Amino acid sequence: MQLQKYKSDVLDSLLEIVWQQWSSLGVSGYGECSDSIVIDPESLLLFSASIARFDQRLFDEILDWLVTNGRFLNVQRLKTILHEEEYQSTEVIQAIAGELSQRSKSDLKWRKLAELKKPNQEATNLFFLKNGNFLPVGTTHDKNFMNYGFLRNPVVYRGMSKPFPLRKVNSMLLQLRGLMGVNSRSEILLYLLVQKQGTIQEIADQNYYSWKSVQDVLFEMGHSPAIQFPESKRGREYYIHAEPWLQMLLGSPQPDIQWICWPALFRSLEILFLQLQAPGFTDLPPLAQAAELKLLMDTKLNEKFIKAGFGADLGKLAGVWAEEYLEVWGKFLMDLLSKLTRRQW
Repeated sequence: MQLQKYKSDVLDSLLEIVWQQWSSLGVSGYGECSDSIVIDPESLLLFSASIARFDQRLFDEILDWLVTNGRFLNVQRLKTILHEEEYQSTEVIQAIAGELSQRSKSDLKWRKLAELKKPNQEATNLFFLKNGNFLPVGTTHDKNFMNYGFLRNPVVYRGMSKPFPLRKVNSMLLQLRGLMGVNSRSEILLYLLVQKQGTIQEIADQNYYSWKSVQDVLFEMGHSPAIQFPESKRGREYYIHAEPWLQMLLGSPQPDIQWICWPALFRSLEILFLQLQAPGFTDLPPLAQAAELKLLMDTKLNEKFIKAGFGADLGKLAGVWAEEYLEVWGKFLMDLLSKLTRRQW
């Protein structure tokens, strides 16, 4: 497998995934993703802060969407995911927050995140060409991004983004936030609507909230007829009669909905992409490449893929060693990316 060519195909697939998901939420200019998946806007933004640096138009369309819809993002949850999953996009996210603190109607909630910037940071180009070289920048630089250490041309807002669509699975979380507020209740309700049942620990782990905060919310929600649970506290699972909610949010007929833990999945894809982009990695002998990738999967990524819901796909890598691992791993990743870009699951 020629990793030099292969990493270009991976980048194209990752950009397609990001374009599809943002377009499904109202960004102008690309085909939409399958309407059987619920999009997680916080993890999508964190992943985009890395991948969209290879597509300036995509990056700026995301900014445009955030000006229109940013009030529905949970900045505290975004910070939690950023910290727990250790995304590599902290500085870019801070620069985006700085931009939104000036332009968005929900500027106050971005301001604290924007203030986390590092002073006197050496400036570097924000955007890359697909070959990994920096995208050239003209003589006029965007002042906000310059404050965060990034060189780019001034942002131009086209105003083409739309409010997120209604009655679509893709936007279910945002619809619930419009109804319930931008807080943990929306994620907890979403999890129960899709999975039909869940323990406090499952809901907390999959949605990046503390066990205590999920417990408190479920205790309060349990005082309504919407949430049901057994008397026994040991291993207690919470249930919801989803039909009326899904009818309200989606109408009929209702599609099958796939639950994906996007923060874990996107972070896994970011780690793999950064490994492929690492200087000198594609020049290593195939055996060395295979050894590094297997070590990365075993020590960091297998657990994340399982958490995301793709543990069965890892079976393709079981018992594979040496240079053969490189070929099988490549097929595993490309099959996964193909699954994520298909319109139907």
